Amino acid sequence: MTNAFEDILLEIGLGWTFAKFLPYFLLILLGIVIAWYLKKWKQLLWLKLIIISILSLSPVATYFFFFPIYQADLSNITYKPAVTPKITEDEAFLAVVVLPGCPYCEGSVKTMNALMKKNPKLQIHYYLVSEDPISEANFKRKLNGKIKVIYSQDATLWLLASEGIFPSYLLFDKGKLKAAWHNTTFGVRSLDFLSSYK
Repeated sequence: MTNAFEDILLEIGLGWTFAKFLPYFLLILLGIVIAWYLKKWKQLLWLKLIIISILSLSPVATYFFFFPIYQADLSNITYKPAVTPKITEDEAFLAVVVLPGCPYCEGSVKTMNALMKKNPKLQIHYYLVSEDPISEANFKRKLNGKIKVIYSQDATLWLLASEGIFPSYLLFDKGKLKAAWHNTTFGVRSLDFLSSYK
């Protein structure tokens, strides 16, 4: 979800949305500076316009080519699961429902580790919907030590709560579901909300 430059911006305390858009803003400014300096060229007008357009748009276009923004990156669309496991915990926690072997679930590890740094008060629990000791050990090894990895008897309920989309993210507080996101609608705005939750 993030690249090295965005990771640096997050490390220095910027929000997820700001970290996503700041590189584009800076590269657009660079393009404007390039265009400003090239406008003094004494070339044919049409040739000058083509060259200025190409050189001024190149930085942002190149960055977008390597690090595109997808619609899901900007989403914050929640859903209401028909079934959820009974939660007895009073403290707020984010349940990340994952399927062993799912590449998107593996990809969520970096983001959840970063979220844990941003909001250490919010507990994060990974719920495996299939018993796989190797996958469980792999998640435990990669995740921040404060993030729990759980395979429980309620695995079927967690599977139903996720509606078969992995990973899914369910926020509980005082035993009640507050919000739920599928992987395709869990973007920087959702992360900003969770970063400041409680």
